[in-house]
Amino acid sequence: MLAFVVNQFPRQVDAYFLRELSGLADRGLDFALYSLLPAPRGWKIHADAQKLLPRTVYPPSPGALVGASVGRALRSPSTSLGSISRVAWGHRRLPDQLAKALAILPQSLAFADDMKRRGVRHMHANWATYPATAAWTISRLTGIPFSFSGHATDIFVHKAMLPEKIAAARFVVTCTGFNRGYLAGLAPAHASRIETVYHGVDLERFERHGAPRERDLVVSVGTLRACKGFDDLIRATGLLRDRGRATRLEIVGEGEDRPGLEALIAELRLGDRVSLLGYRPQEEVVPAYHRASAVVLPAHHEDHFGIPNILIEGLAAGAPVVCTELPSLGELVEHGRSGLFVPERDPERLADAIAELLDDPERGAAMAAEGRRRVAERFDMRRTVDRLFEKFREADAAGAAA
Repeated sequence: MLAFVVNQFPRQVDAYFLRELSGLADRGLDFALYSLLPAPRGWKIHADAQKLLPRTVYPPSPGALVGASVGRALRSPSTSLGSISRVAWGHRRLPDQLAKALAILPQSLAFADDMKRRGVRHMHANWATYPATAAWTISRLTGIPFSFSGHATDIFVHKAMLPEKIAAARFVVTCTGFNRGYLAGLAPAHASRIETVYHGVDLERFERHGAPRERDLVVSVGTLRACKGFDDLIRATGLLRDRGRATRLEIVGEGEDRPGLEALIAELRLGDRVSLLGYRPQEEVVPAYHRASAVVLPAHHEDHFGIPNILIEGLAAGAPVVCTELPSLGELVEHGRSGLFVPERDPERLADAIAELLDDPERGAAMAAEGRRRVAERFDMRRTVDRLFEKFREADAAGAAA
């Protein structure tokens, strides 16, 4: 049996991870999900996530959590204390991250006993930060081997103990070739255990099947944070209006920047053209891609390091894309052939690129077709999940043999 350690399950973000878990479950992989945070409340849960809830283990109540973690610490005091000390030392210069890393240690101690009872033979942490810290701790307490996935800010920004985690992991998975080269540079002696597995999409699920596009509709998807560049996109929509275009913008997602974006929409008098739709489960996002004449994400370089899933999904749905030239995007988009790149924080150039696609639907369709071909070549979920299934099956077999 395998265990996946996650920040929280389910989450409104990480749609790619839900697709991977669903694909692994469909292939018969025996696994449990360990959520460091309690179950979320107050929003609609994706249908695929509902199916995985019976596999999910949440932290016990606060009182029980204290008892379970103290019990584990008393049974292996030296290892427990050593792990806590190492985590504290590894985060000593990062007080915010230190507080969060220490906050998940009780869950780690409690989950260690639960995994032993269930006969878990391998753990995999999704994200190199707190889930990987928890898996590293549990592995030290129990001897259960672990691996982890590293994606974006968790490896480029919040990288406390990252070389140590790479050295301790059985293998590491990352979602771009650019990321792999970076991780290999952090731990060159262990580069051979780092592998690129792209975030895949179900091409059949994203197939348009003749669904009509809405002329002049631009769609974007993501958490409402400054790093997504949604303010630039809203300003670009205002510029297009001023040029006499009937462009409409729909942004799917929720986040802390909603008040600021709402204020900007009001300031520019774009209430009839820009809609903040809030969080939507995947089954409602796909039709939005199908209706779009363009899918746009003007994200900021300093906070994006992988390939944003919205671009893979948009191209899989047959929509042309406009985006900033993030470090890994050359592995998906070639400017002028499978999408358009624009400078960061430049609403004027962003408006020009959107107008370029909307004014020439045939060119946009050709770019989208080339983009979908590239998605099929590298990001087909059947192949990416097959590779993950193979890795996890090998790890489980190695654990059983040990």
